[in-house]
Amino acid sequence: MNPTNSLSEGFAYLSVGDQDTTPSLTQVSRERDHFVDEDHKLLDVKLMKTFSAFRRHNEEPDLPALLSSITRGDKRLVTLTEEGAEELLTSQPSINLVLQKAWTGASFKELRQLSEFFVATQPLFVPLIII
Repeated sequence: MNPTNSLSEGFAYLSVGDQDTTPSLTQVSRERDHFVDEDHKLLDVKLMKTFSAFRRHNEEPDLPALLSSITRGDKRLVTLTEEGAEELLTSQPSINLVLQKAWTGASFKELRQLSEFFVATQPLFVPLIII
């Protein structure tokens, strides 16, 4: 028995090309994201129109500028300046991958649903307790 043959036969069934390499980041619950797919698509269209020159030239935009625009266009999200977005992308490089994937697919729903960007909502009325 040749151990080299059995080893190479075992590796013959492995594939790395179709793996999803997007890191697992915390998403907000469906209860907190009241947007339906159509709401996300409207925001996506507006964003892609803003960055359309990059698409025409098959280029990736400046990612901090893109992320900043995404957060400014949605009141449910924490608004990031370009500098703040750059700091976040540097400190959490896994978000870069999500952002690049979103740009490629022209769909930023997954990015908008990251808990890092969601504003913690407060109840409109706080019960007043009088003692």
